[in-house]
Amino acid sequence: MADYHKFISKLSLPYLGTPPEAIPPIFDTLTKRFNLRCDSSQSLIDLGSGNGRIIIYSAIHYGIKSVGIEIDEVLIEEAYEKIQSLKMRKQVSGNLTKLINIQNEDLFMQNLQEFDFIYIYSLPSMQRSLNHVFITAKSQAVIISFNYELNGFESYLNYEYCLDIKYGKKIWKVFFYRKR
Repeated sequence: MADYHKFISKLSLPYLGTPPEAIPPIFDTLTKRFNLRCDSSQSLIDLGSGNGRIIIYSAIHYGIKSVGIEIDEVLIEEAYEKIQSLKMRKQVSGNLTKLINIQNEDLFMQNLQEFDFIYIYSLPSMQRSLNHVFITAKSQAVIISFNYELNGFESYLNYEYCLDIKYGKKIWKVFFYRKR
């Protein structure tokens, strides 16, 4: 039954990677507007972390605990290979592995109580299944949604800010919410 559930999840949750060019402005906004602090006890979780792009950036540039939840084992392996490559090229310290944790789990089954920042890149079609996940977020946690607004969560999420990221001819939107 668990394998069937993973199979269905993979079909309904295609891998949508956040463009690398969009990541620095997102974290700049978190720093300036939402009190993200370097080398603090804050923590970030990426729901559907793919190849780990967000959590690796968070750990390298901000030195905070960064957790990725990913159901696809191939993408998890890619993330670990990326971390090992950075370590071998001496672009990061060995402490990186202490800050990053990638878990092969279903994002719909997460309790978000311990996280200050929650990142998600989700299609609107999957959002109806996120209610119980966001309910578990701690009060004042910041939820970051790439490219798609989170609709239907007004009873427990406050819309805070929309960031437009212009890159060439592309414009990406990033929506920031705060848990009530």
